Amino acid sequence: MTRSILTFSIVVLLLGCETKKTNLILIGTVHEPMENFNPDSLYAILEHVKPDVILYELDSSFFDEDFSFNRELSSNEFIATTRYVENHGITVRPYDFTGRNEHRIKIGSRPTDGNVHRLLDSLLSNGLMPANHHSTYSSFNQINDSLIARAYGTAESFNNVKTDSISQLRQQLQYEALNDVVRAIPLFSEMYHLLPSGDSITYLEGYERAADFWHLRNQTMATNILKFIDVYNGKTIVVLNGFFHRYYLNLELRPLQESMRFQIHEFYNYKK
Repeated sequence: MTRSILTFSIVVLLLGCETKKTNLILIGTVHEPMENFNPDSLYAILEHVKPDVILYELDSSFFDEDFSFNRELSSNEFIATTRYVENHGITVRPYDFTGRNEHRIKIGSRPTDGNVHRLLDSLLSNGLMPANHHSTYSSFNQINDSLIARAYGTAESFNNVKTDSISQLRQQLQYEALNDVVRAIPLFSEMYHLLPSGDSITYLEGYERAADFWHLRNQTMATNILKFIDVYNGKTIVVLNGFFHRYYLNLELRPLQESMRFQIHEFYNYKK
């Protein structure tokens, strides 16, 4: 091979390496089987996308050292993923906040977040909700019902910009507007929850901690995804996520596409 041909070949090779981007497909999911979204429909999506790597919305405690699952789950994601791994032998990695459920219990955001909503429901249904807060909680319930209704459709119905915008509005209402409501109603500062440590916090404090953890968890997931984008450069990566998280991950990741040389796709538009 002459020097000029060799030089040309090296340049072409280097250019090819420089232009190859990592493809990231954020697939919002519903965890439990539904009429229009179940393990078979998710598996069909995986067969269409043909990922090299699946990032799974769990932490490392659900995996052995070789990253095989250490327990069986009944979720759509588990059944579809394990089937796809059996047939194609691809890589699966966890990317969620480590010990998320234990952390919630430790800081008291659970069960106080659920308790707060049950109390809000009771105040509303018994006509005890202060008039200036009635519309805020009613708006939250309407948006929440609208979002849940989308879970009964196909995957396309909860993997789109419209659903992302509804999810974002719902979470803003829950963790900002409703926080203001809870702060304004004395009842939530007068009821207490006992932490595993023996300390106690008010329902208001627990709800505020739930809001803080929503942001911390999503930011942690986005950070972990970026680490895997770096590790699996040039690969096709599927990120399975409960579809309430999709808007947040998009907000965190999309601005970094150019600088980190990856591209986000919708699964129904993706061609490998």
